[in-house]
Amino acid sequence: MKRTSYILHFFCISLCLCMFYSCTSKSDAEDRLLRELDEYINIRSQYHSIREDRIDSLHSRLAVCRNDSACFEEYGRLIEEYRSYDLDSQLYYTEQRLRIAKTPFEKQVSLLNYSEVMTRNGMFHEALVYMDSALRIPLNGVLFPYYYHLRRTLYGSMRDFAVSDHERELYFELTQHYRDSMMRIHPAGSFLHELVRADYLYEEQEYDSALHVLDAFERANRLEEQGEEAVFAVTRAQIYRALGNTEKEKHYLILSSLADLKGAVREYISLRDLALLLYREGDIDRAFRYMDCAVQDASAGSARVRSIEVGVTYPVVEKAYRRLVYHRQITLLALLASILVIVILLIGTILYFIRQRKRLTDLNNRLNQSIAQLQESNQIKTVYVGRYMEMSSLLIDRFDAWRKELKTLAHDRKYDKITAALNSQRFTQEQLASFYHDFDEAFLELFPDFVSDVQALLVPEAELRIKDGERLNTDLRVLALIRLGITDSKQIAGFLRYSLSTIYNSRTRMRNLYNGKREDFEEKIATL
Repeated sequence: MKRTSYILHFFCISLCLCMFYSCTSKSDAEDRLLRELDEYINIRSQYHSIREDRIDSLHSRLAVCRNDSACFEEYGRLIEEYRSYDLDSQLYYTEQRLRIAKTPFEKQVSLLNYSEVMTRNGMFHEALVYMDSALRIPLNGVLFPYYYHLRRTLYGSMRDFAVSDHERELYFELTQHYRDSMMRIHPAGSFLHELVRADYLYEEQEYDSALHVLDAFERANRLEEQGEEAVFAVTRAQIYRALGNTEKEKHYLILSSLADLKGAVREYISLRDLALLLYREGDIDRAFRYMDCAVQDASAGSARVRSIEVGVTYPVVEKAYRRLVYHRQITLLALLASILVIVILLIGTILYFIRQRKRLTDLNNRLNQSIAQLQESNQIKTVYVGRYMEMSSLLIDRFDAWRKELKTLAHDRKYDKITAALNSQRFTQEQLASFYHDFDEAFLELFPDFVSDVQALLVPEAELRIKDGERLNTDLRVLALIRLGITDSKQIAGFLRYSLSTIYNSRTRMRNLYNGKREDFEEKIATL
């Protein structure tokens, strides 16, 4: 008995694991398909470009048509290429085709083209008028498949937009009638025959039979075109929707949407239905993106009927999406506010410690700077006081010697030599040269690298020329006084016994030679 119980438990656990693995695999496959669909929506413009290239090629061929018959055929290719892509352009070329139609067959084809465009634009009365106009003469047998397809599509659309049960029933019967006609005219086993047959069975609520027809055709044939794949997939989705199998419905709506995007179709049915299904499941983000894509492409393709259909459901999805975004923003703002409070407290604490540390550092730096300035000031004072005492004593001796020389000349009554000595600038120039020499020596004793430091600040081609026997030239003496804190040009001119214009010219010349911004030059000199 125990053994039987163990076996039963093992069987139940195994069954649960298999079911879990199956559900997980199915969910992963569905997620992969949805991610693929997201990618194709993002790059759908590439497929539109391919279609536009084909259209441009057809325009080039149309431009070189030699006769109306050839142009009629090229218009037909353009109409086909614009189908489900740009209804306004399809209408335009349908009008052009009807304008050049000559034979009864060409006129019938053009009128049926016109009826198709009117149906797609929701102008059902006009569609019937053009279709009836095509039947004023017996319809060419080649056009019966196209004619039956247009009738079925027209009455199906009229049924969708009917406002009363009586009208819906009437258009349903007419739709079924032309489905019968289509199945009779298309050979059994062909794509259109089996598709219409499955559609017929679906309308008769024979869902399993409809799926069997589609399965049998796909086992025996390969769907070559994106359009065939899309319409088969959307038919399956409709059947599974009727059966209540949401997972299968979603799967085939994704496949149909992928086929539409790859085929550069702008009139979406599957993508819109998929968006509504995802909206009901709570995937609001994707639902909004898919519905928005359907709205954009329906507008770009002038698909008025699709725009109306999407416009009914789009506000609902958009409202839900905006509500979702709003709640996300509120949650994000609350989270950010919490983080902000924590960050502010943390920053406040860090700033307090940084400020205290900075104050201590600033005080220490200012103290060190003051000490350095005092040391430099004391050194300058010491050097210049010593030089001043030495020069003063020397000048007294020189003036005393000059006085004695003049006294001797006066005693000997050599008044002409006294006058010549008093008129001569030699003594003054000698004293000035001695003053410059002592100034240069004193300054370079304090700042021995001053000349090389100034040279490093100038442009490479600038050269500081100093006369033999001198330590500094005029420009360097001006800069030396600026380094010592004397910046007023009048003071500099008086101290060095230069003219004011000489000082201005010197300062301007050196600023122009500076390898940087001119206004920063003298500030840089003051820090050497």
